[in-house]
Amino acid sequence: MVKYEVRFLYDKAALLLYSEEKKYLVLGDIHIGLEKKLHDKGVRLYGNAERMAKQIVQLVRENEASGVILLGDIKESILYPDTTERAEILEFFDILKGIDLEIVVGNHDGHLDEIVKMPIEKELVVGNVAMLHGHMWPSEEAMSKEYLIVAHNHVAVSIKDEKGAIYNEKAWILASLNEKGARERYKNANKRIKLIVMPAFNELITGKPVGMLDERHINPLFRNGIFDYENANVYSISGSILGTPKTLSR
Repeated sequence: MVKYEVRFLYDKAALLLYSEEKKYLVLGDIHIGLEKKLHDKGVRLYGNAERMAKQIVQLVRENEASGVILLGDIKESILYPDTTERAEILEFFDILKGIDLEIVVGNHDGHLDEIVKMPIEKELVVGNVAMLHGHMWPSEEAMSKEYLIVAHNHVAVSIKDEKGAIYNEKAWILASLNEKGARERYKNANKRIKLIVMPAFNELITGKPVGMLDERHINPLFRNGIFDYENANVYSISGSILGTPKTLSR
């Protein structure tokens, strides 16, 4: 029987998915074109798509990954991108040429398949691990697996340092199934399934602290009681356990 293992990368908004057959680098929320929004606010940044692509190439080499899975929101525009964003998307994928890529659609990825000329999936299953962006319902098959990995929420925590200064930092969430809530929608959900919510890969996105998430920002799997949000474990980007959304909201 092939065994599967999931491992967070230290100080990176990415993880490795191991099997006896292959090792995948998994990441999400790239949001190519976000710089334009920042530019409109007076912040001028250039070349971020190129930097992210080169970071991915480096992570593939450092970790000897044989493939990359992109968990949605590759681009910032929800519909068809403007000329500049489209050029950045093409440059991003050109740098990744030669790497085995698999893409899961995000809520910002309208028309992406037309631009990159690649198949884009709603959901991916690798052995006992299912992956999707996080804005749509998982399938029955996905809920029968050991792990469900999603992006979408731009998870963060609010941290106070020794001098009393407060700053936000990217974070991870690891949650268990809420059996009662899951039974209402999924007949064959694995009682031991774990939900992993990833931070955004784009360095320009920190996210909203878990203790401050409201109905508009919380993952639909939490909002609808499929997984236990309040008692989930929250980890820093460096791997330290910080508490639960219930304790962190205090």
